[in-house]
Amino acid sequence: MDIVVICAFSVISVFVCKSIENDAREIKLLIVITAAVIIFCRTAGSLNAVIAEIRSLFAQGDTDPQYVKILLKSLGICYITDFAVGVCRDSGENTLASQTQLAGKAALLITALPMLEALIGVIKTLLV
Repeated sequence: MDIVVICAFSVISVFVCKSIENDAREIKLLIVITAAVIIFCRTAGSLNAVIAEIRSLFAQGDTDPQYVKILLKSLGICYITDFAVGVCRDSGENTLASQTQLAGKAALLITALPMLEALIGVIKTLLV
């Protein structure tokens, strides 16, 4: 992943958006969403190495493979929610952004419940 290219693309997108901000608000939003999707796709391509490393670390620790799945789902929820919240805020919809953020937190909590249950089980075992 070439962070310099991504940052340059981001800054150029911002300049384009600022130059048309007063004239075409709909086009500005379309440019922001398109740029964000391009950056996300470019970044997601480099996450394969990170995912492989996380799996390797969990395999070395003899942990349940379900935990890797939970971790990756949680990361996905965080990234997707953050993206949606950013789009909502850029559109001036702060209430919608807050509700989307709340929904993301609830989804994250629901996804992490099996790990919490396992943690409570380990704590009970240690205390007995």
